[in-house]
Amino acid sequence: HILFVGPPGTAKSLLARRLAKICKGRFFERLLTRFSVPEELFGPLSLKELENDRLTRKVDGYLPDAVVAFLDEVFKANSSILNSLLTLLNERAFDNGDARISVPLLCAVAASNEFPEDNGLDALYDRFLMRRFVPCVSDSGVASLLRAALEVTPSRPSERC
Repeated sequence: HILFVGPPGTAKSLLARRLAKICKGRFFERLLTRFSVPEELFGPLSLKELENDRLTRKVDGYLPDAVVAFLDEVFKANSSILNSLLTLLNERAFDNGDARISVPLLCAVAASNEFPEDNGLDALYDRFLMRRFVPCVSDSGVASLLRAALEVTPSRPSERC
């Protein structure tokens, strides 16, 4: 998993989207805040399952269904989301009701405008083995960045994930 840290406007989300195109997998993206709820990431509770006294989420199209994920401002999420992310990122598993399901996640890309200062976030920070500071793009580098953003995705299988 990859963590990009840098000021706003440094193309952190562009890097994540490019990775998803190269991998040709289901892509999930979410901006996290302290007000984000688990349903935004992990899917809504199934009403049919609730009728049978089971807390099961409908995960299709959400993070547990993604091959590549981009979690913007990951350290701003609340503790219930952060705790679920620990298992999902480390074990590539998601506890859905009374079942633990495997997730197809190849790579999670997270971004933040600052490094976490709260020691309670150390476990999540450790899940990102690749950590890079993304500086502001210089005036001379803007044209190169735009060209890279518009490039066609490689089509040869050897160039994919």
